Order: sequence, then C-alpha cells, then structure tokens
Amino acid sequence: MKQSVVYIGIDVAKAHLDVAWAGTFRRLPNERSGHAVLVRWIKQSATPVQLICEASGGYEQGLLESLEKSEVKVTLVQAVRVRQYARAAGILAKTDQMDAKVLAAFGSAMQPPPTPPLCAEQKRLRQYEAQRRHLSRVLVAEQNRLAQLSCAELRTLSRGLISKIKKQTETIDTRIGDLIAQDQTLREKAQKLTAIRGVGVRTAALLLAQMPELGQLNRRQAAAWPAWRPLTTTADQSAVNAPSSVDAGHCAAGFTWLHSRPLASIRSCRVFTDVCAPKVNRTNSLSQP
Repeated sequence: MKQSVVYIGIDVAKAHLDVAWAGTFRRLPNERSGHAVLVRWIKQSATPVQLICEASGGYEQGLLESLEKSEVKVTLVQAVRVRQYARAAGILAKTDQMDAKVLAAFGSAMQPPPTPPLCAEQKRLRQYEAQRRHLSRVLVAEQNRLAQLSCAELRTLSRGLISKIKKQTETIDTRIGDLIAQDQTLREKAQKLTAIRGVGVRTAALLLAQMPELGQLNRRQAAAWPAWRPLTTTADQSAVNAPSSVDAGHCAAGFTWLHSRPLASIRSCRVFTDVCAPKVNRTNSLSQP
C-alpha cells in the first residue's frame, strides 16, 4: 500500500521561516542553524514528507541547498497559484503563519511533484544571468541619469561608472560563454536554440538559465511554455508535465521578450520544439488532442 505524504508549508522571509505542519506552527531563523533545526524536526516524521514553499526573491536559496543536502523533497510553487487556491477556499487573511498554513493545504490538495534540484552548472549559469540582467538595469539607470546631469565633474564620474559596468558585463558574458562551451548538454542545446531565426547568444543563454525543462517537454508543452505558465494539469498528469522551477518565480524579468513579435515565429519553429522535446515525446505529442 502506498504511504501517504505529509505536506509541510513554509513561508520564507529574509530573516525567518514560518513552518506549518499538521496544525503545529514554528518560526525558525532563515540561516544555517534554523535550517538544521528544520531538517532534524522533519527527520522525526515516520511518514514521507514534502515541503511546499514559494520563491521569495532568492531568500529561499539557502533553505533549498540545505534540504537538497539532507535529501528532503521540496516543491517551489508559483505565488499566484497559491493565492488563487486561498481565495477559492475563502481564505482572505494574509499573515506569515496563515501563508504557511495555506501552502501546506495547497500541497495536500494539489499534490505537486517535487522540484528537481539543479546541477552545479545550471545554478552557476542562473547566477551569471541574474547578475547580467542586474548590470543591464543599472547601466540603463545610470545612462538616463547621465543625460540629466549638467555638472561636468558628475558627468565624468557617471561616465566612469558606466565604463566599469560595461566591463563587468563583458566579463559576465565571457563567463557565460565559457560555461556553456565547457558543458556538453548546455552546448548542444545552445547550438539548437541559436539555429532559430531571431534567437541569438544572449537569448539562448537566458533560456538555458531559466528553463531547465529543455529536453523534458513534449511539443505541446514546449509551445505553451512561453505564453502560458503553468500548464493545465491534473494530479495524475503532474508527474509528466514540466517541473515547477520556473513556476516558482524564477522566471526572469527578461522573459518579457517572449511576448513580443518574435514569439509567433519561435513557438511555431520546429527547431525550438525539437530542443525542448526528447525524441520519445515528439511522436506522442503529435497525437495528443
């Protein structure tokens, strides 16, 4: 007989974690000592457990690493899905403790699959991409500020800062290129992506960093991914659908390009679906209604 899973909700904040487990609530510090206490507490369970939490601007990364090392299953879910569930259940109040309780209830009701951990190369690529996008935003802000400055001294300082930002951006681009070139899987995917008209090296790197599902989706899932996340699933279908790593708020702000004009050509491009879909799914997806 299959053993039932106990779902534990965790509301992640910068300084602390609010944990809801079977009517019990605890607040732990969001640091290594708190993570260790959480893992020891979870290990006391005689039944399988799975943690449910939302992405929280990166504050969840330390927790995820601790849980991965301890082999504890965890699912990152999209915040909007949880809020929609709470509204449907008539839960309008929003506190840290209530959020943790709602996350646990969401897990029990929806039974989402665990989020697979990223490999070291994927984590590093995602960090590089996040820094690259941050530098781009800072560069635009400083260039706009330079245009408003009239003081010669300040304009000189601003130009110096802009030069430094551009140099750092070039360094990050080099690191990204080297990382992709050194990893066979990333290199092969990048070559297929850049074969698409309108997809350059930057766009390919962004997709590789933020879409680890590449190679695991069938054609329909691959085509639906840019425009609509998450895919409509049932509990039985969830295991074969795309993992929830991008659903969890990891989808970068830079993905707004997907809603621009090139989207139609990308979604209809056979090369794009080929790089997303393994061969075993390509035939099956053609027969799906």
